[in-house]
Amino acid sequence: MTQDNDDGATPLRREPLGPVPSAAGLPAEASADEEFADELLGAHNPRHRVTFGPLAFFTGFLAAIATFSLAVILISVLGGTFSWRQVLPTFGMAVVVLLYAGAIGLVVGAPIAFLLGLALRPVRNQGLHVLAFFLVISAVAWLIFSAMYGGAALETVWLACLIGACAAVGRASVWKLVDVYD
Repeated sequence: MTQDNDDGATPLRREPLGPVPSAAGLPAEASADEEFADELLGAHNPRHRVTFGPLAFFTGFLAAIATFSLAVILISVLGGTFSWRQVLPTFGMAVVVLLYAGAIGLVVGAPIAFLLGLALRPVRNQGLHVLAFFLVISAVAWLIFSAMYGGAALETVWLACLIGACAAVGRASVWKLVDVYD
């Protein structure tokens, strides 16, 4: 495995612990299963330049929902007159938002992010990954809000962009946790 270094040093190359099974000659279903198994076991597939494991996935998920919760706190504090009596309720609201964002993110956002991560494996440039997470998650959130609120599409753009920005922060937070191959 190769680690992406910002200092220009030669990347570290680690070999898989065991033999890498070949998917040649297997049916398409078995080939997809083999690729998934290789991904879980950390084996290198030459078509995949960027791979991620459970640690990177869950770290990105937690970073995204924590960023969303902090953004809601900032919007709440900056959006009104500040009083010290509001500090405790604001943090209480942040915990509730964190729980709701985690639940909704687990059901809706995490599967989309997982599929997007799988689709972006051939792309080595992680900056493009972060951009894709912002654009795709924003678009999906906007489409969901538009369908839910019927016709109020423009009013939901800002919230959709906030959700996309939080997803991009989540992806950027795992920049060093993914394996990058040459």
